Amino acid sequence: MKFEDLFKECPCCGSKDKIVKRKIIDEHKAFATLREIVCEKCGYVFQK
Repeated sequence: MKFEDLFKECPCCGSKDKIVKRKIIDEHKAFATLREIVCEKCGYVFQK
């Protein structure tokens, strides 16, 4: 997903609010990998 895509509306509900879920790497607590980007209102998954 491109940076500009984070500001697009959700195709289901039209909301622009998103939640970024990250998976924290156990041996390095400061590092994380992107798990998914989800719409805050309806739960639509933009990227896995």
